[in-house]
Amino acid sequence: MDKKKYKRLLKFLTYVMCHRPDEFGIFLDEDGSISIKELLRAIKEEEGWGFVRESHLKDLGMLGFNPPFSLEGKRIKLVEGVQKPYYPVESPPGILFCSVRSRALHHIYNFGLNPIPRKYIPLCISKELALRIGKRREKNPVLLKIKAQEAESEGILFRSHGEMMFLSEEIPFKFIFGPPLPEKEEKKPKETKVKKAPTLELEKHAGSFFLDLVKDPDQLRRYKLKKKKEASRGPKWKREARKMRRKKGKF
Repeated sequence: MDKKKYKRLLKFLTYVMCHRPDEFGIFLDEDGSISIKELLRAIKEEEGWGFVRESHLKDLGMLGFNPPFSLEGKRIKLVEGVQKPYYPVESPPGILFCSVRSRALHHIYNFGLNPIPRKYIPLCISKELALRIGKRREKNPVLLKIKAQEAESEGILFRSHGEMMFLSEEIPFKFIFGPPLPEKEEKKPKETKVKKAPTLELEKHAGSFFLDLVKDPDQLRRYKLKKKKEASRGPKWKREARKMRRKKGKF
């Protein structure tokens, strides 16, 4: 990237961070910092700036452009002497918008909106900006309506952030309006298939033994006793001869 393009990038980033962060759906913490990842997500949505990487932000300082910000670890921060953000308490419009991850909906409906891990919850005047912010984290975020004036009447503070956003430290659930929770599908219990134990076939598998759990588990012992009893009667040819004599004696 040539110096001319770096100058354009510096001018663009100065506008985003120092003048109109609300226009891009971001806000700086009160020390003038924001995570580099969050800043890049916002500026890459702008036509012609999708190529910007963290390395380009570092190059601005190395090339001697004297930017109004510096990189500190995973964050980018306004340098000393540059005016830090100020968010005055102001009355909000009747309705504000916020988009959240679908998986967070159950928690929000139980405990409300809380600014984790940051200090404030970003709330937008327009649906479009709220959805734009939400799509940076999830393809199909859930859009929530915030009854801002009702919340203010019960002591919830709202801080103005430029022309397009408000910030708040908490929004109780009773001031949040959104879609119903999706019904959870009941998990069907898994059918356990009982495996049939192999039958004992001693004659087909000579010298082998298969445990039959359905029938007598001690068939091998019975088989051995049977063979022992037959062996006590003498060899097979003698037993056959005795059988023949008995048959002849009957006739």
